[in-house]
Amino acid sequence: MDIQLLLFFINVSIITGIIGTIVVLKKMSSIAGSISHSLLASVALSNILKVNPVITSIPFVFLTSIIIHYIKQNKKINEEIALSIIWVIGVSIGIILINLSNTYSSTISFYLFGNILFTDNSDIIISTIFSLICIIIYTVFNREIKNLIIDEEYSKIIGVKTDLFNILILSLVGLAIVFTIKAMGIILLIAILTIPATIAIKNSNSIEKCIFLTSILSFFSFLSGYFISFTFNIPVSSTITITLVFIFLLSEIIKRKRGIVWKTKSKEIYNI
Repeated sequence: MDIQLLLFFINVSIITGIIGTIVVLKKMSSIAGSISHSLLASVALSNILKVNPVITSIPFVFLTSIIIHYIKQNKKINEEIALSIIWVIGVSIGIILINLSNTYSSTISFYLFGNILFTDNSDIIISTIFSLICIIIYTVFNREIKNLIIDEEYSKIIGVKTDLFNILILSLVGLAIVFTIKAMGIILLIAILTIPATIAIKNSNSIEKCIFLTSILSFFSFLSGYFISFTFNIPVSSTITITLVFIFLLSEIIKRKRGIVWKTKSKEIYNI
């Protein structure tokens, strides 16, 4: 394993540590799934335009974030159904664009199924920048994000601009998906964003400890998945996912202490 790939593992682990914890605590897994699968449309568009998929995906996730925020605020719209519609529309448009292009490039395969081994210098630079952005945003807006996670209504009362922060969080989730999708692929990406954080939440007594443990679990799954796939000559992304599922099942068997999943008062988290 070269240093470049190791650095990519570290960056993605930091991203999934912060964003994955927020996704699971705010119960946004269905939102993350909708965004990741609908990205097939932007990936297919990039294939037609012959540009890097990141160029088409970034504006796409910002637009999708605003649409999802509007759906969440509009009580007349069933959120689950709306998210399912976004999911299938993105996939459907993607399939149509792939068909219109008359080509099925290796880029689409990378983004569908993931292939960590094909990460390049641009992936390292982008993932490094975004991991630093995640750290800075979480550090600067730590209290606002925690309040939003714990109780959104209370956050409004104390003056937190919930609409702004909800769009910010949705955008970060979307960008996290864009910058990690090449590693895991559209199909398996939701695993890395939810399984490590789910394990960590049950075994951490604060959000910060949860983020740290999630990052460690993600990094371990990347390393072990890489070496197992290399040994047995099997797909890396699938091996990482199976490794995560194995760790999850193991954590369910082993007796665990009561983590933040049982904490209901914000002061209990802040005082730790």
